Amino acid sequence: LPKDFVYPKSPERILFCGWRRDMEDMIMVLDASLAHGSELWMFNDVPEKEREKKLTDGGLDINRLENISLVNREGNAVIRRHLESLPLESFDSILILADESVEDSAIQADSRSLATLLLIRDIQARRLPYVSMASQAHGGSFSKGSWIGEMKQASDKTVIISEILDPRTKNLISMSKISDYVLSNELVSMALAMVAEDRQINDVLEELFAEEGNEMHIRKADLYLCEGEELNFYEIMLRARQRREIVIGYRLANAERAVINPPVKTDRRKWSLKDVFVVITEKE
Repeated sequence: LPKDFVYPKSPERILFCGWRRDMEDMIMVLDASLAHGSELWMFNDVPEKEREKKLTDGGLDINRLENISLVNREGNAVIRRHLESLPLESFDSILILADESVEDSAIQADSRSLATLLLIRDIQARRLPYVSMASQAHGGSFSKGSWIGEMKQASDKTVIISEILDPRTKNLISMSKISDYVLSNELVSMALAMVAEDRQINDVLEELFAEEGNEMHIRKADLYLCEGEELNFYEIMLRARQRREIVIGYRLANAERAVINPPVKTDRRKWSLKDVFVVITEKE
């Protein structure tokens, strides 16, 4: 194999905007996954004492968290001056949640999420130094005065995931290319449909989504091949098996979307070290 893989695990700073009724489960998963010394900032309009009560009632013992520390901030995620009180440019990841206060209305929840997303990206863009060539790296030709160009540059600094409930909203987020999204209702529906079709699928889903065991990772191509090497997908799968990994797809350097379970696996092609592979493997 081309090289050994050493997983660089360092502390992260993550921000949750909004409040979900299963927040304690999300915190426990993060505590099991992140490196020691990580921070989880929670920004929402739920009073701090009420948050602690909700988390405790949900079965979370804050004092037993091993890897993350909680930082509470109270405010409204759609009010700019409240968001400006946060060090938004310093977070590694930001998750915008569909707040439980408006979860009964998918349109209203998505409207809040989109408003929060645009405000955060605009604040980040104004705080970060503008690099004129940054937007061109994405295939665009945005000038310094272009707000979408500045927001795209900010998206290179911090990953933002927006939880949306209405499938129609994903088109707006996809077009902007300033955030990724999780269509939570659709994911649950798809999982239920698969389990209803074949009950054994439930064991697979539990394995993939549990904090322990196997999960999906994005791997760089230099773990499996050399620059310009000509291989077919089956040969890459065999190399991955030597690392106890299962390759299920790839994304080429010049492509926006990944190819999962390629229909043609026998065709040989020249790969680039800028390509990445989607693999299933045990958690490091």
